[in-house]
Amino acid sequence: MTDTKRLWTLLDTFDLTGYTDRAHREGRDALRGDGALVDQIRTLAQATAAVRKDPARLGRGARRSVETAGLFLDAQDYLLTHDKPRYEPYASVGLLRHLLRVDGNTASRAECAHIWLVFRRILEAQLEFELAALAGITDLGKRDFSPEVARNRYLLMAKMRDLIPGRPGSRVVGSRWLTMPAGDRTLSQVAWDRSGTAAVERLLLFPQTACHDEVAFLSQIQLGECLFWGALLCVRQALTAVAAGDLATATAHVQAAAQFADPLIKIFHSVRAMPPEHFLNFREETGNASAVQCASWQMLDAHLYGVLPEKVAALHNTPEVRHVLSLDRPDFVPLVPLVAELGETPEERVLRDEIVTLDQRVRAWRAFHTRQLAGRRNPGYIPENANGSGGTAGFPYLASHRPPRASALVKGSVKDSDHWPTSGNTRTGSR
Repeated sequence: MTDTKRLWTLLDTFDLTGYTDRAHREGRDALRGDGALVDQIRTLAQATAAVRKDPARLGRGARRSVETAGLFLDAQDYLLTHDKPRYEPYASVGLLRHLLRVDGNTASRAECAHIWLVFRRILEAQLEFELAALAGITDLGKRDFSPEVARNRYLLMAKMRDLIPGRPGSRVVGSRWLTMPAGDRTLSQVAWDRSGTAAVERLLLFPQTACHDEVAFLSQIQLGECLFWGALLCVRQALTAVAAGDLATATAHVQAAAQFADPLIKIFHSVRAMPPEHFLNFREETGNASAVQCASWQMLDAHLYGVLPEKVAALHNTPEVRHVLSLDRPDFVPLVPLVAELGETPEERVLRDEIVTLDQRVRAWRAFHTRQLAGRRNPGYIPENANGSGGTAGFPYLASHRPPRASALVKGSVKDSDHWPTSGNTRTGSR
């Protein structure tokens, strides 16, 4: 038997349905004490890693399937063997990135549509989870369930449907909690689904606790990841088009990026529906997981504004995002400062207006995060005198950021006070 066939045989022994049920009923943090489960996942992760080392021996479909299984197992192995989770394994970000298919750094219509499809599947699953709890047709025994909170969050999240381009008429049926598709009970069967649909629905969301609101919290993180990656890929393509002098193509990519940025503020509105005391009941189990470690956001932020001087120390001290500092160089030209150099031709004016729109949407999300969640006046999501979970100072860290405002960079603008302080190089946003 080849290593690959042996791997699929091993993966067939993993009871994915049982693991999912236990993670939701008990919380993944409680499962760390199950030595047999931990050993099984560690064995499966090692077997998968051995096959992943030699991808040339696998066909394209098998490579994706092995990678899907491996990324799932890596995250579970980390969370079951570490006291303090970090952001990527906690929210299954590595696997989500793989399922989004964003490794090529392009932003074709088909690729953007795929990101939106994954976004929609995650959104619909969360909405169905809330409906099941409200209807009393789930027996997961979640803690801290509040019908009022669930109802308010449902209404806020449902508004995001209208912001999905194309406004698909059909809803995803069958949530990962309400139904378990026949034949998809083992990890190998889910990983072999070439569309990635089964993996999106079955392998992404495993809470650390049995708290009801943590499920929504994880879904909201994953929805944000979809939007950050979509916007980042589009901004990168816009910068490439600007460098080539193709302003019409750049404008189309900026418009697509703005579509991805549009639901961001609504995600945070739905996060704010969760009472601080509910968050504090699972915050400790999230360990060292922190938005500071979110590579998709940090890369998007740098591509829009340059590497903000106020973030350099945090980026340097965070391994997951240290690579963002490679953009802190004189020859890198971020998107927003380009507004200052655009003239008054019709193409330039349209591009400038679209960059301003994109900037406004991102800034609205950033401001809500800083003021309503981190707290200008502490709203209670961070314990008194505590730092952010990633080791930053929380609100003071976020409030120190001063990205350039696109509307203030328009030629002839008098809003010089809104300019980001630079050392005289508005093209690069360098310090």
